[in-house]
Amino acid sequence: MKVVVIPVFNEEKSIFNVITKVFNHCDKIIVVNDSSTDGSKEILESINNDNLIIVTNEKNLGIGGATKVGIKKALEIGAEIIIKFDGDGQHSSNDIPEFISLIENENYDFVKGNRFKSSISQMPAVKIIGNLISTNLQKIVSGNFSVSDPNNGFIAFKANIFNRIQFKNLRNDYFFENSLLINLVIFNFKISEVPIQTIYGDEKSSIPIFTGSIKLVPVFIKLLYLKNYLNTRHNLSMGSLIFLVLHVLTFIKLLNNDLVDLNYIIISIVLYGLIEVINFLND
Repeated sequence: MKVVVIPVFNEEKSIFNVITKVFNHCDKIIVVNDSSTDGSKEILESINNDNLIIVTNEKNLGIGGATKVGIKKALEIGAEIIIKFDGDGQHSSNDIPEFISLIENENYDFVKGNRFKSSISQMPAVKIIGNLISTNLQKIVSGNFSVSDPNNGFIAFKANIFNRIQFKNLRNDYFFENSLLINLVIFNFKISEVPIQTIYGDEKSSIPIFTGSIKLVPVFIKLLYLKNYLNTRHNLSMGSLIFLVLHVLTFIKLLNNDLVDLNYIIISIVLYGLIEVINFLND
């Protein structure tokens, strides 16, 4: 069974059309209303379709949190393939069959949409720059250098990946996909990308590029810790081992400055960086 999960927060202008079009390509749709404050709730309740499941969050969980709620529901009803589709109308439902085809016919575990391969000319300049910054940070953090659009929310995957991936290791915010990709790399799942069309409206980003980029740094530091924590537990590598040693040395240094020579910390950082470079060259 193919199930589409659509997290919704204040999408009254687009959600009806999105659901109508998506139903052409799946068996069921699960919409998670993440405490919308506009007319989204009323529009969803007006749709009469037995294959539409509406889940309402009593409080806003964030797009990642709402997506996790939807995925859990999809697993409950026996989904085999789960597609996560945004409710803002920027995705084209006509791309869904290509996602499903790669999973069913080429045995990929996870397929991600890539805006840069088809619709970059329509992408606002501020989004191009912002995505290039975050994309390259994500490549470094995840260790997967082949995915070119890790921030894109149009994804599809086999439901059974959650036999290994734990929901507690996935973020509740806009970096849900980034944290999911890290988990996929750790557990060696087969990953692919699909060129997708993206429909942009007249919306403008309210976050300046420089300020937004600075705010990304602590998020990706946390994701880096997540990767190495998971690697240490499930797939111990030289990089994660050095990262663990670096963590311990830094912690001891903070407790007692005289116990650890700063040079050891610097050497650990350099070694970790070299390993990431080697991984990049070998990818």
